[in-house]
Amino acid sequence: MITESFKVGQLVRFLNDPGGGTITSIQDGQAMVEDESGFSFPHPLAELVLVDAKNRESYQYNFTHEDIEERFQRNSNQKVLNKINKDFKILYKNELASSEKKRGETMEVDLHIHHLLPQHQGMTNGEIIVVQLEHFERMMRVAMKDKLRKIVFIHGVGQGVLKAEIRRLIKDYYPHCNARDAAWHQYGQGATIVEW
Repeated sequence: MITESFKVGQLVRFLNDPGGGTITSIQDGQAMVEDESGFSFPHPLAELVLVDAKNRESYQYNFTHEDIEERFQRNSNQKVLNKINKDFKILYKNELASSEKKRGETMEVDLHIHHLLPQHQGMTNGEIIVVQLEHFERMMRVAMKDKLRKIVFIHGVGQGVLKAEIRRLIKDYYPHCNARDAAWHQYGQGATIVEW
């Protein structure tokens, strides 16, 4: 039987689709497979290929998730934060000057990866979204520190992963803020406005 050759925790590739992931559960001839973006999708076991031990190390290299505790420690260490803020100010000085408006008005932040990192070729979708979300968090801190009441995050349409993550972070970590779609005539469906 097919289900005996697959186990929870194994790395697999999709037979008929690009990509792969880790099996999180198996039931009724289907496996839930978590991809590199952290989302799980059902796939028929007959359409999965086990990643052999030779390829496992290189696959894991491309399929690593940042440890949440490590990220928290990095984001809460004051020396690290000071260095990041210093680097951030140097790197984004011109971006901030052009996008930041007077206190009490709206700041506009473009989260497209080509605006954040000119050299982003070769990055996985997971790595790109981590950079975009870290920039989102930094800009939220900048807006609050500068007492700005509104900030527009331009995330584009895409598959909606970045938009969903921004909305989740606002709900979980900024409960005093309200997030909604920005003006359609100005941004289409590709931006979220955050107000407090």
